[in-house]
Amino acid sequence: MTDRQRSICEVGLLAALVTALTAAGAWIYPIWDDGRLLLAIQESGKQAIWINFGNRPLAALFYIFLMKYEAFLYASIVLNWITWLGMGLVTMRFWSLMFPAHSRFALLPALLSVAPILTKVQLAILTIPTIVMVGPLLGFIAIFMFLSEQPGRLRKVIVATAGLLLLAFSILISEYGVVTAIVALILVSAQAIRHSSERKRQQWVVPALIVVATLISYSFYLWLGSGTGKDAFRPGYMLDVPGWRIRGIPFRWLSGIWRGEIGGVLESLGSITLTSKAAFLSFVCGAVVSVLVFRLIHKRGAVEFTLQQDRFSIITLLVAVAAALIPVVLMDRTLETKWDSRFWMPVMPLLSSLSVYILFYVLRARLYFLVPILCGFLTGYWTTFEIAKTFRNPDPVVSLPRESSFPVLIASAETNR
Repeated sequence: MTDRQRSICEVGLLAALVTALTAAGAWIYPIWDDGRLLLAIQESGKQAIWINFGNRPLAALFYIFLMKYEAFLYASIVLNWITWLGMGLVTMRFWSLMFPAHSRFALLPALLSVAPILTKVQLAILTIPTIVMVGPLLGFIAIFMFLSEQPGRLRKVIVATAGLLLLAFSILISEYGVVTAIVALILVSAQAIRHSSERKRQQWVVPALIVVATLISYSFYLWLGSGTGKDAFRPGYMLDVPGWRIRGIPFRWLSGIWRGEIGGVLESLGSITLTSKAAFLSFVCGAVVSVLVFRLIHKRGAVEFTLQQDRFSIITLLVAVAAALIPVVLMDRTLETKWDSRFWMPVMPLLSSLSVYILFYVLRARLYFLVPILCGFLTGYWTTFEIAKTFRNPDPVVSLPRESSFPVLIASAETNR
């Protein structure tokens, strides 16, 4: 199999995985915030969108547009498929950028980014793509622009300017873009340190502009969403966090770093069971996917993952993850629950890349073939298991009658509080 054929097969496998998750999400739609949005619209119309999502004005305008043309489900399917496939492709590109000597393994972190392993929000197909994913995806595209090599000075200025505009727009979509902007700052600064030359001051122009663009765009974003009453999403919320919770922030921060970089993958591996039909079916699907991934990835010969060769990239990623988690823990957010796992999305390519690299490093050259088997198995198992579990135990917030042409949503007592 040629490299081109292998690349096509890898993208095809990612697309198949995303298609399965999108189809499942469309079938059980709406759940979680998707259901809350439609319920609010049914009760109060357009005004409900501004009440519930006015702190993210661009998302609110998008929802009003969908309400006008009754296109929530159709738009959700398209948007969910594009954003999750985009997350996989961005992760592949990011792995190749950070570890160019091991670029043929780029599929593995992409699978971990797309599958419900570290994050479990793939089946909410409207609000998650709109609010959580679009901004970070645009932010990573901006990062690729900043880190790209350009032949001339003018070309470099144009590309950097486009990257700054894209980064600013990602923040205007939602506050999740700020976390990705922190990642961009650290990665670009690391490049400036690594490739310092006689014109060292010029190397720091782009990092400085990233800081300025982030502060201006985030301030404008907060101004646009002011007066909505969504204080839990604003920086001032940190001042209202109880003191006893503030004292626990360093421990939750360290726990989050561990969980994001390798703990989540190990937890997913340790949670595999065969105690039900759904679990057995998931095990079979995991075995099938692991075989496919192994055949795509495996080549004869030893593979060396040495810190001596990749030390700078590893340190850069560790610093970026640690810095990106600071605003999450300061806002008193958790990272363990199913719904709160969405806070991993702005740094998902970094976490998946670190997890795969750590697995390769621990298993060493002789056992490296176990890594694609493990990643493929976890992908197939947890994709199947999350779909089956959600079908059997749908979210209790809403109920969607099949015979209705427009969703008639019944809120639970907990939702009405």
